[in-house]
Amino acid sequence: MSATIKTSVETAVKRLEGEAVQLLQELVRIPSVNRPPTGDEKQVQEFYAEVLRRLGLAVDLFEPNDVPAFRDHPGRLRDHDMAGRPNVAGVLKGTGGGRSLMLLAHADVEVPGDASLWIDGNPFSGALRDGRVYGRGSGDDKSGMMINAMIVRILQDCGIRLHGDLTVASASDEERGGGNGTVALLAKGYRADACINVDGINGNMALSNLGGGGCALELLVPSPVPDGTPLIEYFDRVREKLYALRTERETEFAPHPLYGLPPFNSHPVRLVDIVMAVDDYTHGTFQVWFYLLPGESEDAFKSRLEQAVAGAAGPGACKVHWQSRLLPSSEVARDHPFTVSLLSAYEQAAARSARVTGSPMSDMGLVSRFGSMPCICHAVTRWGVEGMAHQPNEYVEVDKLMECVKTVVFCALDWCGHSPP
Repeated sequence: MSATIKTSVETAVKRLEGEAVQLLQELVRIPSVNRPPTGDEKQVQEFYAEVLRRLGLAVDLFEPNDVPAFRDHPGRLRDHDMAGRPNVAGVLKGTGGGRSLMLLAHADVEVPGDASLWIDGNPFSGALRDGRVYGRGSGDDKSGMMINAMIVRILQDCGIRLHGDLTVASASDEERGGGNGTVALLAKGYRADACINVDGINGNMALSNLGGGGCALELLVPSPVPDGTPLIEYFDRVREKLYALRTERETEFAPHPLYGLPPFNSHPVRLVDIVMAVDDYTHGTFQVWFYLLPGESEDAFKSRLEQAVAGAAGPGACKVHWQSRLLPSSEVARDHPFTVSLLSAYEQAAARSARVTGSPMSDMGLVSRFGSMPCICHAVTRWGVEGMAHQPNEYVEVDKLMECVKTVVFCALDWCGHSPP
């Protein structure tokens, strides 16, 4: 990339900052909450499709359930219903002779929680305050949708043509271990030579992602019982076995170079919901969530958890109900050409080296396993700090957003190849 083109892109990024912020605000203000087994993504996906059409992309707005290959796809999570939850894919055709690139983001957001805990009492305000955009999804992942659209806008503003094709995709149903939107994109045949999952953490460059998912433990104690005491006592015994497994997993995560530190090595097996008996004192359930390291066997872990809870002393029985599909892990080598390209782009954009890390569960593994593409996560969603995703007053910093925009533009120029204006 010549110094002239680099300067042209940087100037365009600066000039179009207000437009980028406005687009992010508009996206945040359209609620798109994932409410398993359903979700509310339709309105924002229709809006985003129109944004991409105005940019001149060939846009495909489609329902996952209308894709024949999705219906029996091995990556489909059957626990989530995809009716009325469309995907968006827009293609910017290249001039030919270059590598293709997919930019992936997701349209769904987590539940906002108590509105009174949010600034102005509105989780979807999109408010701009002190260089920050607030609102549910501002980081996770409406910012990814905005960034990907702005890449096309900046290339066009600079008059630059890519040699390879650029696909901008927005998937429904990423949260809660969903991934069905991404699976449907792949099932419909969308592919590229590489993919940036613009859904990353704190500006890091995540070369791998954890696998995993959830299961429900159904507890039963012999009847008749006069009250809930036998069920509670059995629950405590099962929980002890589960916590012992968690301690073992923390020890196994500790030496991993990417996942040996918080938040990944803390509670790699988690109890996330409890539903004890109300009228029937013999029955109760609780939900378990867990991580799998890259390369770990899903079947081996399932067997291990089942054996652990089966070891709880009676009276009582525990039945494990697994998600219909776990999220797969993935990993891209540090010396892979795509890794080299993206790390170099970050250094040019930010004038510093990127922090290379791993990500939690995401759609990266689905892209890698079912799309046969190297996939790297990079974005500015905040985690472990004030304004983090999935918490009240989620926000992103505008200067970090625009730094990410520059990184992705520079990567597209290098990876796809380009012709000067």
